[in-house]
Amino acid sequence: MNKTLDDLQQQIIFEAKKGYPILLSGAFVFLLFTLMPFVFPLEAVRLIWIFGLGVIFPIGIFISKILGVNLFTTDNPLGTLGGIVAAPQAFYIPVFIIVYMKIPEYLPFTIGLLAGSHFLPYIWIYKSKAYLFITLGSCFSALILGSFFINQAFTLVPLAISIVYGIGVLLILRELKVNLD
Repeated sequence: MNKTLDDLQQQIIFEAKKGYPILLSGAFVFLLFTLMPFVFPLEAVRLIWIFGLGVIFPIGIFISKILGVNLFTTDNPLGTLGGIVAAPQAFYIPVFIIVYMKIPEYLPFTIGLLAGSHFLPYIWIYKSKAYLFITLGSCFSALILGSFFINQAFTLVPLAISIVYGIGVLLILRELKVNLD
């Protein structure tokens, strides 16, 4: 039986639960980033930002296993598309390293904008207005706080992103509840 695009979207929404465990992980990691300047010297915090981002995905997978959410739908091409959409983030790492080497105070700005912008396609994949909020909230937070409040950017930007992701999770859960009703 051939599935329609709508059928495929509904399937991935149901199985992957709109990917909210990854956002939950991101909210947790960025909340930890918020606290880092109070514990570590700024030079260490900058490095933690670059390499610490790599734990979001594995923690998200762990959370998804606990919650029984299938983030790896193999029989749905939209699952493959979701993975392809997420993969370019690996190419951001050299950008982060160059920013770290040349203008490290702009790491929160750069990471927030690039990480936030990668959520844009999920608006369509998951039929989710929550991802529009996540994209715009993350990007504008990084843009405003990371450029106008540079001296506090390593605490304000991750706190804002953590809050945006947390609200995004709540919005997604509400969307999922509406889909089930």
